[in-house]
Amino acid sequence: MSDPVMWFTIASVFFGFLLFSAAFLSYSYGRSQKLTWTLFGIAVVFITIIPVGLAVGVSAG
Repeated sequence: MSDPVMWFTIASVFFGFLLFSAAFLSYSYGRSQKLTWTLFGIAVVFITIIPVGLAVGVSAG
């Protein structure tokens, strides 16, 4: 795995973790469900879809 792709993957997972934490805090503090689910949905994209897409793209290329 090339260095820029590796660092982008690490940054993506870290940002997803921050969004996941924000979704949990939003739920804990009783904020709107729309905000909580939006943060959670975006976190899932950053934690799963982007890293998998990068891995498949690098392995195919």
